[in-house]
Amino acid sequence: MAEKFIQIDTAVLDQYTEVVKQQKTLEDFRAKAEQMKGRVDDAISRRVIDDYTSRLQTLNTATEPLRAKVRAEFERLRAAYDRFEQLHERAWMEKQELEFRQEIGEIDAIQATERLTAPAQTVEDCRQGMARLEQIKARFIDAFGSEEALLGYTTRRTGINVPTNPEAKPASVRAIVRVEGEGPDTIDFALGAITRIGRAEENEICLQSRGMSRQHAVIVATAKGFTLRDLDSQNGSLVNGQRVSERELADGDLIVVGDARMRFTVPPRARR
Repeated sequence: MAEKFIQIDTAVLDQYTEVVKQQKTLEDFRAKAEQMKGRVDDAISRRVIDDYTSRLQTLNTATEPLRAKVRAEFERLRAAYDRFEQLHERAWMEKQELEFRQEIGEIDAIQATERLTAPAQTVEDCRQGMARLEQIKARFIDAFGSEEALLGYTTRRTGINVPTNPEAKPASVRAIVRVEGEGPDTIDFALGAITRIGRAEENEICLQSRGMSRQHAVIVATAKGFTLRDLDSQNGSLVNGQRVSERELADGDLIVVGDARMRFTVPPRARR
């Protein structure tokens, strides 16, 4: 089943990487020629520098279609990962249901073993397939430096009316989560009645983080505060380093979903 979905052409990535390497070499040569041009006749230095510039322009022209092909393959990889994840979620639910029916006593151990074989195998196949895709994905990201650069846009949704200063929150904001990052990558999200977290665009907090499921977790407002619930994600959700299926959140809790780190914070005016 894995081979059916993992058909990503990495040859175009190798071509792109080689062209980028050539660009970097020529840029270094041109910069060095600019620094050393005083050592030779102006006509010679200008001819050498113009040669590097011309060759760079040729490579730049070749880079654009290659970059487009690489992005197309990466989108295929993302689609394959999504299919694996959907199959995994369905098989996992089927497996959980059969185990529950066995606990109730509706089916015996022999029946359970026979009926669990297929979903259990699907779960394992999907895990292996997603692990392989993660390895391939790492190669694509390494070539561009980040997933944002590879896709050509910022994948972390900031949304509308996302507050940035916890002390400036309106009284109606009961809590926030801060997606931790470096400098400008740190973003605060005000929590509503239901705040969904995952890779899919319909989530209130949409993050393209490695290890993140399409629908990974949800934070729900309750009478007491806020509760985090994991949505049977592939890699789970952690609160203060402990894997949880459901946990009532406290001010300062560190939430980890995929590679994303979030700090749950209750603004001073909302504390009781």
